[in-house]
Amino acid sequence: MYRYLIVILFFISTYNTTNSQTIKDEVFNTNYDSTYYDKLDDFLTSKVFFSSKLSEFAINDNNINKDLYYNSRVANSIGLGLSYKWIGLNLSIRTNNSNNNYSKLFSLQTQFYLRKFTINFYSTLHKGYYLDRPEKMINGITTYQNYTRNDISNYTFGISSYYIFNSGKYSNKATFSHNEWQKKTAGSFLLGGSILYNTIDADSSIIPSQIKYPSFLDSTMYNTSKYFGIGGSLGYTFVYVIEKHWFFDANMLFGLIMANSTIYPYSANDISSLNVGFNISYRFGIGYNSKSFYAAINYTNMWSDIPLPINNTSYKYNIGVFQVIVAYRFKIPKHNNILPNWSPIKL
Repeated sequence: MYRYLIVILFFISTYNTTNSQTIKDEVFNTNYDSTYYDKLDDFLTSKVFFSSKLSEFAINDNNINKDLYYNSRVANSIGLGLSYKWIGLNLSIRTNNSNNNYSKLFSLQTQFYLRKFTINFYSTLHKGYYLDRPEKMINGITTYQNYTRNDISNYTFGISSYYIFNSGKYSNKATFSHNEWQKKTAGSFLLGGSILYNTIDADSSIIPSQIKYPSFLDSTMYNTSKYFGIGGSLGYTFVYVIEKHWFFDANMLFGLIMANSTIYPYSANDISSLNVGFNISYRFGIGYNSKSFYAAINYTNMWSDIPLPINNTSYKYNIGVFQVIVAYRFKIPKHNNILPNWSPIKL
């Protein structure tokens, strides 16, 4: 329901300043070069994908040049997805893995692809971490000895959107939603924004009591941290096509985030600060695309660096996804549009 509400609110806010034809031409860019890509508006794209996901975070103290680096075992999952015109939905669940018995993952994504704009909603919960090279930070730990934290959970919710400048020749849907067919090489600059929320929670202190450096993070023991940030980003995306079907794509976005971060110590009131952080996201993929069939391998990564409310310390968060995707497109019978008549898009 909230997906339709977002679309309705967007058009209400713009309808008073421009007519629907202008919205259609300037925002959604119904005009495009068909020699570069096919829109495939009459097709429903169904896909199966295998994902190998990672979730890492580090607590860094630049005062003593030390950091606690929490990593997760690679979480393998299998998922299903559907894409139709401007909307896409992906749902994945973790597969059983005896080598990953303390790591749990759930993720849900919804995307809106509006030709010149892409809007992405994502929610990820990851539970179960281990400390990388614990012998360097924890007393009583020997080399190759594990230091696991089954109790640490990491939840991230985000909304991101960006504007595609060259949408007449470059299809963002072909790269990310897999429901269009890019037939010729093209690229575009991107301008975007995002809203991010993250919380890390544990049953005991995230900073181990046996830490070798008592002054680490100003001797602050806490079991919960949160941050909320709003940012902007600039980047470029590119797809290289061979003989209309084989492709290689890549894109990168660099952004700044105004973030309010908070930690909740055991023996004191919570501590908050407002600072500027940054994030970098990138993607590489290779595959085959045609009118009815799509197959690709790609890797996506997002890395953020957010200052903590203790002088000269920061929180670094990294998530990555390796995917193998196979998709097939089905012709959709003619049907009535379920959106209002004044809407410049149809469903």
